[in-house]
Amino acid sequence: MLKNSAIQTFIQLSKVSPTSSDLTSLLQELQNWRDQLGQNLEQSLCANHVLHPESVLANQLQTLKQFLLEHQQNWDSKWLEFAPAQSLADTFDHKVMLLVFGKFNAGKSSLCNLLADFFHFQGQQVQYFHLDQGEIIYAHTPFKEGATETTARLQGVCLGESLVLLDTPGLHSVTIENAELTQRFIDSADGVLWLSSSSSPGQVQELDALGRELRRHKPLLPIITRSDQVEEDEIDGEICTMLCNKSAAQRALQEQDVLQRSQEKLIAMAVDPLLLKHPVSVSAQMVRQAEFSAQAMSEAGFEHLFSALLDIIHPILDYKQRKPAEMYLHYLQEHILQALQDMCASTVKDIETQLAQMQAALEQQQNKIIEQTWRSVVPQIPALLDQYPERQSIQAVVQTIQQWTVAALSEQMTLQLADYAIQIDPVLSLALEQAISHEMLSATTTVQENIFEHEGLYKALTAQLQLQLRDMSDKIIAQCTEILAVQTFEIEKFQQHILESAQELYRIAHDMRHTA
Repeated sequence: MLKNSAIQTFIQLSKVSPTSSDLTSLLQELQNWRDQLGQNLEQSLCANHVLHPESVLANQLQTLKQFLLEHQQNWDSKWLEFAPAQSLADTFDHKVMLLVFGKFNAGKSSLCNLLADFFHFQGQQVQYFHLDQGEIIYAHTPFKEGATETTARLQGVCLGESLVLLDTPGLHSVTIENAELTQRFIDSADGVLWLSSSSSPGQVQELDALGRELRRHKPLLPIITRSDQVEEDEIDGEICTMLCNKSAAQRALQEQDVLQRSQEKLIAMAVDPLLLKHPVSVSAQMVRQAEFSAQAMSEAGFEHLFSALLDIIHPILDYKQRKPAEMYLHYLQEHILQALQDMCASTVKDIETQLAQMQAALEQQQNKIIEQTWRSVVPQIPALLDQYPERQSIQAVVQTIQQWTVAALSEQMTLQLADYAIQIDPVLSLALEQAISHEMLSATTTVQENIFEHEGLYKALTAQLQLQLRDMSDKIIAQCTEILAVQTFEIEKFQQHILESAQELYRIAHDMRHTA
């Protein structure tokens, strides 16, 4: 029988009764946040009819609107995905659940079995179970252990009266299904034991998943497993190999290395590195080899492990009290807000780029409109003047030029401003006719009143046409600029809604976790 103060003190956890707290107002505040975000999104990016429906920008905006519509429609179904974790949490509502978490082949099942043996030797009840289509199936068989992935389902073990260990296939399982299974039940746990093999501790891909857990402010203890090594010794004149604990210096170096790299990774992920507990290093095999002696437990690092577990008991119980709100917060953060932020980082960024490119292109497009319209209209004017030699025919000349100009402008707008759904307002006729009449009074004072002075009239017509083309194109480009400004404003307003929502959700989370 084990007689060890560390394990006995750790088992006192069984006598700790998790307390409950009233989360009604907090859950309502989170629900109000979701409702307000939904209202803001519905008011964002209202439909407009000033862009050509086949333009790049119109398609980008439509893609964004469709995403927002589908995203909101999936909010309820995304919350339903938390049902298995909620059900498991409810089943063990009066127990503390620790998720044994890490890459496959990290020694998760071995550690669970060893801790179960510790409890059993202390006269505590041990009950294994696994989940089968959401139903808890109890058994008496320990977890399978091996060098390959032996866990293809969520399984657990109840230790004593108030502790549950959940053993998972691992987030980086050899199968997608098993990795998804692990992710699905992470929220049911009150704390996490992050296991990493001593042969390659603290791998980057594990730290990515670790960061997600720390963002949830869930107590997490890193454990370096298999902290042992094979050494050679001479026994009775023969060289033999034996399994030995890694030295205290070796363990300290690995623990410090994992701690340092983990902290650096968390800083890069904008996660508070102080949330990370100091790693502990253990060897389950060495304890079993020495038949669970107190000395073996100490030398294999389990005194240190139990002390570390005791240090996180109170943070775990604090988390458990607010766990329903933490689960809903996680849902809002990762399944609603994060998707919107990702959209801002990709599609919205593309829209902003397209808006900037369209704005920058307007000056060149205006010059092409003026140039091509001029080339279409002006070469026809001499022949037109020959058709109307009478001064009284100036109105017919101007009307014809007006028709040509409007037609040419329309054609050039279709070519140069294909992204915009705007039309010409043909207002240049009166101004053009008055201007030409004024020019003709001075241009024909030395000739017979009933005869056109073609050269003077041609100069007057083309000069005024040039001014009118610039004036009309300015108005057209101003419409385009206004269209882009409105779209820019809508995108900025949308992003502001997301930013303000993120800030408000952060405030709620901060208050929840830091209010006594």
